[in-house]
Amino acid sequence: MTTILVIVHVLVAISLIAVVLIQRGQGSDMGASFGGGGAQTLFGSRGSGSFLGKLTGALAATFMLTSLSLAFFSQQQTGSVVDRAIANQAPLSAPASGKPAALKDQLKTGAPAKSSTPAESLPAAE
Repeated sequence: MTTILVIVHVLVAISLIAVVLIQRGQGSDMGASFGGGGAQTLFGSRGSGSFLGKLTGALAATFMLTSLSLAFFSQQQTGSVVDRAIANQAPLSAPASGKPAALKDQLKTGAPAKSSTPAESLPAAE
């Protein structure tokens, strides 16, 4: 279903671009209406909409509907971010090495922990 909707969406988008590019620009009409006393053409009385204008409106409405449908279907497939984060969390367990226990003892007594590497035996900067 989603694949068909994506294909329709892309075809509608390409058609909408083509129809908009085929239409005659309105800029020349506005420029001519300021100088020639044809204010009717600028502010209204355009007559009935042309076929390309109606086709543009229909394609734009179809594009909006397919966009909303794709967004809806993609949301239904992925689910909630919070649900995925909770499901991916690993359960907390006790550490296997004795290092955290040495750190816990250091916090209780205030004495530095005994370390086997020279980098860890350096005094801390205060």
